Amino acid sequence: MRRGSRLVKVIQNYIDGKFVRGVHEFADVNPADGSVIAQVCEADRNLVDGAVRAARSALRGEWGRLGVRERAARLHKVADAIEARFDCFLAAEVADTGKPVSLARKLDIPRAAANFRIFADLIKAAGLESFQTETPDGNNALNYAVRKPLGVVGIITPWNLPLLLLTWKVAPALACGNTVVVKPSEETPATATLLAEVMQEAGIPNGVYNVVHGFGTNSTGEFLTQHPDVNAVTFTGESQTGATIMKMVAA
Repeated sequence: MRRGSRLVKVIQNYIDGKFVRGVHEFADVNPADGSVIAQVCEADRNLVDGAVRAARSALRGEWGRLGVRERAARLHKVADAIEARFDCFLAAEVADTGKPVSLARKLDIPRAAANFRIFADLIKAAGLESFQTETPDGNNALNYAVRKPLGVVGIITPWNLPLLLLTWKVAPALACGNTVVVKPSEETPATATLLAEVMQEAGIPNGVYNVVHGFGTNSTGEFLTQHPDVNAVTFTGESQTGATIMKMVAA
């Protein structure tokens, strides 16, 4: 639909490889000029539950069977795909945040691609701790660490560096074999959704990367942090919200 001369698009949730609308919508406003640049589909409790179930299923599927080197190779493809659509990410980030084009061009978008390469390479090179101890009977015991994915990670990101901080959380989580459900700030939802398209292009299996849009209390953020099948939550934002999330996940 149109508002004046501007085309208003719809930003949907991304669950199990599919774009899904929602019962309610809210406006995505460009803070630089006050224009409505999109209508965003809010995820209710059922959609959040569907995203978590999709992420859990992906752990048991192709993604869960991949080795470190293959996961790393796919994350490099994600980085390549971000760079291939550089101008799309740039336009979305600038429209959402109102920040200067020069800043987003030099910092936000390049660093987003770099995050996937950096963490992919880190996980390939990461060593495993081992040490030998003498047992009471005079023999030796070898102790060693084995790494495995934690599970489904809920990711909540702020408005000021939407893509940079998103990828700073998503990249290491995926590199370690986890799956994610992302809730970007309701003020800057565009690039998290655009990244979903890139995930498809890069061959990331359905359910590995999911996006749900909405607010905090009595909305998407609360539904995600309270979900019993989420194994970890990573959050960047204001202190009061962080304290609320810590209380929710304490159990």
